Amino acid sequence: MKKILIIEDDLIDQMALTRMLKQQDLDYQYYVAKSIQEAKIKLAQISFDLVITDHNLADGTTFDLLDDLKNTSFILITGNEDQSTINSVKSKLGAIECFTKDLDLNYLQNLPVVIKHFFNQKIKVPKQLESVNNRDNFTSLISQENVYINLKNVYKIFDGKKQEIKESIELFIFHKPREMEKLYNYINNQDCENVVKITHLMKSGFRIFGMKSQIELANYIEKNAGSSYDSCTCERVSDSFKQLATDTKIAIELLKKELPLL
Repeated sequence: MKKILIIEDDLIDQMALTRMLKQQDLDYQYYVAKSIQEAKIKLAQISFDLVITDHNLADGTTFDLLDDLKNTSFILITGNEDQSTINSVKSKLGAIECFTKDLDLNYLQNLPVVIKHFFNQKIKVPKQLESVNNRDNFTSLISQENVYINLKNVYKIFDGKKQEIKESIELFIFHKPREMEKLYNYINNQDCENVVKITHLMKSGFRIFGMKSQIELANYIEKNAGSSYDSCTCERVSDSFKQLATDTKIAIELLKKELPLL
């Protein structure tokens, strides 16, 4: 039986990736590693036919897997890394394909096509969702102040299955306050390295729920914190954090109101 390893530290992204793979009804075994360290252990213990990995994880990047992936085919998924970083990973590790996590989640639709060609097997085309207008209690866009949440992608990823949609919302509600608390502490402690890591991780949840403005705020914090110590501790980063914290609280309240409708 073919074995596929998914390396991804964001739980909602894990749900999206594993569901996308399982709905193809292919006879594969799927394993998940939530960190570089866990991936190293699994790669040492199991011979995988394919690895699907996020580039930037909390405890490192795919560059830390140079030796571990030397004889394993893999597909790279990146957040907002620039093209030079992607090219560097491809040249050093030899990724068979690279995808960027786009706001419309096209990478989730294109990924099965690459897997199909790699294994040379026929995949099942996911069924089209019913018209949004036919969904009971479905609201595509919910908003308050400058927070806009688009639930269309969530319904698309999980084929409108309410229990799985509910689980993804509950994960957001549970994890985002904890991530914001970590970000607050890292900024206060002027820990620029961890500011970069936590804001990068936070973007996945915002992306799944179509929160474009909040992704831009997280991008701004991440890039400034990564460029220099002075940029990491500047007033604009602090102001961006305050706005992101406020927006996250609003988003959580909006999603809490949506849960009873599922």
